[in-house]
Amino acid sequence: MVLTGCDDLQTDRVVSPTDGVEPDDPATWPADTTLLIAARQRIHGYRLGLRLVGDEEGTAAELEDLWRQQQERLELLITLGGVPLPDLLDDPAVTLPDSTGSTGSTGAAATTAAPDEDDGEDEEQDRPTASDLGRVLRDDRTEACRDLSTATPTNLLLLASLTAQHVASAAWLGSPVEWGPLPGPSGAAAVPVLAAARPAVFGLEVVAARSAPDSDERADYEAVLVPLRGLTRQLSTLAGQAAPVAPLGYDLPEPLETAEERRDLARRLVADLGPATLEAAQRVPGDLAQLTGVVRIVSEAATWGALLGGSRRAFPGMTLP
Repeated sequence: MVLTGCDDLQTDRVVSPTDGVEPDDPATWPADTTLLIAARQRIHGYRLGLRLVGDEEGTAAELEDLWRQQQERLELLITLGGVPLPDLLDDPAVTLPDSTGSTGSTGAAATTAAPDEDDGEDEEQDRPTASDLGRVLRDDRTEACRDLSTATPTNLLLLASLTAQHVASAAWLGSPVEWGPLPGPSGAAAVPVLAAARPAVFGLEVVAARSAPDSDERADYEAVLVPLRGLTRQLSTLAGQAAPVAPLGYDLPEPLETAEERRDLARRLVADLGPATLEAAQRVPGDLAQLTGVVRIVSEAATWGALLGGSRRAFPGMTLP
C-alpha cells in the first residue's frame, strides 16, 4: 500500500517542457531549437538586406511585415523552450559595394570615400536590386530544405511553410526558382495533394471558360492553370497505384456570373493546395527530396494565390503556428 501511495504521488507531478533545459548546453535544448535559431538569423539578414534594396511599389514594406511576423514567431517558440535568444549578427543578405568596387558588409567605405559630382548617381547604381535579394533567398532554399529534412514532426510543418514563403518571396523579387521534375510527394503521400489539385484544375477551367476572351481575368486564370495542370500530371504519376480515379467533375458554387465570384472561387481552390501539401509533409519526415517537393508546391500555391489577388501570408498553408 505504501508503494502504491508513492506511485500516486509521482503521477500527480506536472512535468514542465523546460525541465532539464540548460541554456548554455545545446544538448539539453528542445528538439529543433538550433533549426529555429538558424532560421531566425536568416530572416534577420533578409530584413537588413531589404532596407538596402529600397521599396518598389510597396514590396519591401509588405515583405518586412511578413518577415517580422516570422521572426517574432520563431523567437516565441525558442523562448518557450527555455532557451534564451542568442544575439543576432548584423549581416545583411545583400550589401553595398565598398569604394574599391568589392562587396562590403556595411558599405561604410563607400560613404566615406572622397566625394565627386557623380557620387549620388553612382551610389544609386551600386545599390543592390530586388532581384539580388531574391537570388539569395532562392539559393538559401538548398540549405533550408536540408535543415527541414532533419526536423522533428513538432516543427516540420512550420519550417516547411517558412521555407516555402521564402521561395515565393524570391519569385516576387524577380528571382524565381527554375524547378526540375517534381521529386515528391509520392505514393500515398501524394494523394491529399492530388485531391486538392484536381478540383483546382477543374474549377479554373470553368472560370476561365466563363470569363471574357482576351480579358485580364482570363489571362490570370490561364497563368495559373497551365503550371497547375503540369503539376497535377506529375502528382498523378508520383502517386502511382495509390492515386484514386479522377471523377468526371466537381460541384461548384453557381452561378459564377460575376468576375468577383469567379476570382473568389479560383483563390479558394488554389488556397486548398497549401494545407493539403503540408498534410503530405507529415507522411515523409526526413526525406529531403520529397520535402523539397512539398516546399515547391506550397511556394507555387502562394505565388498563384497572390496572382489571383489573394493576400500573402507569413506562413502559407497554415494558420499562425
